[in-house]
Amino acid sequence: MIEIGSFLIDLEMRTLRQNGEVVHVGSRAFDILAVVASAGGRLVTKDELMNAVWPDTVVEENNVQVHLSALRKILGPDRDLILTVPGRGYQLLQRQKSPAFNESGSQAAGGGGLPASSSVLLGRDASVGLIRAMLAQTHVLTLVGAGGIGKTSLAIQAARHTSPDFAEPVCFIELAALSTPEAVLGAIAESLGINLSGPHPDIAQVASALGRRRKLLVLDNAEHVISAVAQIVDALVLGNDMLRILVTSRESLRIMPEMVFKVDPLAVPLPHSTDVEILRCSAVSLFLQRANSLQGTVCADSAEIRLVGEICRRLDGIPLAIELAAARVVALGVEGVYRRLDDRMAILGGGYRTALPRHQTLRATFDWSFAILDLATQALFRRLAVFSGSFTFEAMCAIACDEEHSMANAIGGITELIAKSLVNVEFEGPVAKYRLSESTRAYAREKLQAEGELQEMTSRNARYLSCPFQAQTGGELRGDNSNQPELQQTLDDARVAFDWAFSPDGDLRVGVELASNLVSALLHSGLIEECCTRAAQAVEALDHLPPGSVDAAREMRVRAALASALPYVRGPVSRPAELWRDVLALAVESDDNTFRIHALWGLWNTMFSFGDINQSMTFAKQFHQLAMQQGTPWQKIVADQIIAISQHYLGQHTEAKRGLMSARQRLAQLRGEALREGRFAVDPVVFCSGVLARIAWLQGDPDEATALVDTLVDSVRSETMEPSLTHVLGAAVIPLALMSGDLRRGSHYIDIMRSQAALHGFAIWLDYCDCLAAYRDILDGRTEQALPVLEAKLDALMSRGFRRMITPFIVAHAEALIKQKRVPEAENRLGEALDFCQNNGELFFLPEV
Repeated sequence: MIEIGSFLIDLEMRTLRQNGEVVHVGSRAFDILAVVASAGGRLVTKDELMNAVWPDTVVEENNVQVHLSALRKILGPDRDLILTVPGRGYQLLQRQKSPAFNESGSQAAGGGGLPASSSVLLGRDASVGLIRAMLAQTHVLTLVGAGGIGKTSLAIQAARHTSPDFAEPVCFIELAALSTPEAVLGAIAESLGINLSGPHPDIAQVASALGRRRKLLVLDNAEHVISAVAQIVDALVLGNDMLRILVTSRESLRIMPEMVFKVDPLAVPLPHSTDVEILRCSAVSLFLQRANSLQGTVCADSAEIRLVGEICRRLDGIPLAIELAAARVVALGVEGVYRRLDDRMAILGGGYRTALPRHQTLRATFDWSFAILDLATQALFRRLAVFSGSFTFEAMCAIACDEEHSMANAIGGITELIAKSLVNVEFEGPVAKYRLSESTRAYAREKLQAEGELQEMTSRNARYLSCPFQAQTGGELRGDNSNQPELQQTLDDARVAFDWAFSPDGDLRVGVELASNLVSALLHSGLIEECCTRAAQAVEALDHLPPGSVDAAREMRVRAALASALPYVRGPVSRPAELWRDVLALAVESDDNTFRIHALWGLWNTMFSFGDINQSMTFAKQFHQLAMQQGTPWQKIVADQIIAISQHYLGQHTEAKRGLMSARQRLAQLRGEALREGRFAVDPVVFCSGVLARIAWLQGDPDEATALVDTLVDSVRSETMEPSLTHVLGAAVIPLALMSGDLRRGSHYIDIMRSQAALHGFAIWLDYCDCLAAYRDILDGRTEQALPVLEAKLDALMSRGFRRMITPFIVAHAEALIKQKRVPEAENRLGEALDFCQNNGELFFLPEV
């Protein structure tokens, strides 16, 4: 006989019985049941099951599912005991039996008055063992954790395993419906069978009646009467060292005899886990058990498995939330549940009818915790909803504290919220980092919105998030940038605040204030496309705000960031020139030499994108004059460098090389902060080496050019990789490789450049990369296929006004046209290029034209 829930399987007689009555089961369904039940809880693979039920027969796999579906209908309430493990097989779960009762109606010893388990407890075996060991060492053990995390189920399971250690049955007292100390003490006395004299129970009387009995007492859901429970428990164990008390609560009792066991969430899969890794997680197993018990088979394919893993991760491994989500699969499907998680308070309801009211919906669970907070702590709790990730005490005070809520309130409030398991705290060395689970934050946000504080708190958060960014032209994140998780969290928080500020409910002035610092950080973190998008939003807002609405420095930072990003992401090139001129005008008006120098550099660089070398030299000289008068050592070096680069484009290679060699030598002497002082889109050190390599090639020294190119890529620092790497590959490394006939090397770098440009959304440089690839194909003799590509991409670049370094492609295009007898077209191309080079000073390409 094998027992499965309320059924008995007789393998010998091939019968299934319930309450002594034979239940009809089809032959194949019984075979499946017999194989799974005989495995003793082991996973039975699909192949193993099919070989046992249909030996030497080829059948469709869905035959198993058909018979399993019929079998689950027969098992009724016990249907969830046959677990489908997607992609692996099937497993019989053993349900814990309800406590046995003796003839008098009282529970037999060992049954202990414990409620029956409604389902198999998953992922808690180690915790059960540890709790049993701890109860042997301490008088009072409190299981502490957030609402819905499974404290009660764990306490019942641990008590059941621990009951053999005690001579008397376990006493279980549910405190949820009790609200006074007298009611709590009365319930304990009644459970222990103690008759109290007089109208009011007395702690000393109960302690005396207990004597030195070796007994385990379980007090469930103590948080709302925590003070009374603490006082009673302390008194009961004082005179009885044989007594053990197991308490479940959202906060500890804080009494001397107490030890605390923190109940952690169930295991959830890490991002990018494999299907097998996802299915191993206890949170996923719980979801599948609950969902499969209601509707059959969930996780039929890999995509669904991954969605379940993401649902469990976003629900923070909280068992109650996972069970409620799984119950919604019947109506919404797995994908529907996943898509509606942002509205989880509305959809996560429909718990077990027999559960406590606060465990029937996710909102009710939080309502229970929220109601026992004082008003000041409630205010702090809801204001913490603005933090999407971890936050510090300083950040919390910046958002939550005001004239009504002092720092002392914040200290007391955060302590209370941690104690009541509403906020998690971790320490990174001496630094405390706080965090709300995603579900807790969703509830807090509802409260914040209901109180009418959402806009004010979000606005405060947006202003605060401007602080971690330096308020200067080349700003970076303050602090240790090597702490990538912290940097990422700051950027993520700033993105959320930015999106709010530019939403219909937001505040444009706050948005521009945040953007003025955020976009610089994005630019210098290599997130050029995002910088461009967000800076464009801020500039559009500036154009619609009344003059003087925003501080000039903030406006210059936003316009400068957009001007720096645009040439890489999208056109036309004329737009960055307009933006740099706006920055220059604002800098002159506000007498800000830092931005004036930065704008002149931007205009110098933009002129190269136009191919207007004469104008580039004009701006280089203005930059040089200002730097020599008032600039830092770094700016003076850059001033000499950009003069030399303009000379190179004007065909004055000897003078240019001399200036660049001097600049490179002085650049090498600068270290640390001095080197970062004037951060530009492309690192000037890289710029300098690339131009020197090209000059060496033009002056007939290919060995020196190759040597410079070999070290050029290594000179790109990881923290400033983009757009420096893409620029150096496109402007120096790949052209020199192709011109020297090393097509294999050129192809290798073209692939890298194309990948980087696509990754970062560098639309202009993708077209430029296609020009390089077409040029390579022409050199490789594949003119027929390369010519239309080169023509289309050249036209695309020039339509944007982009002329930087494209003259060699025009020459290559003309040569290919001549080979195809399209001489007039080639003449037109070359004539236009010749006029352009002579009119704009791009003289170093003149010999090729």
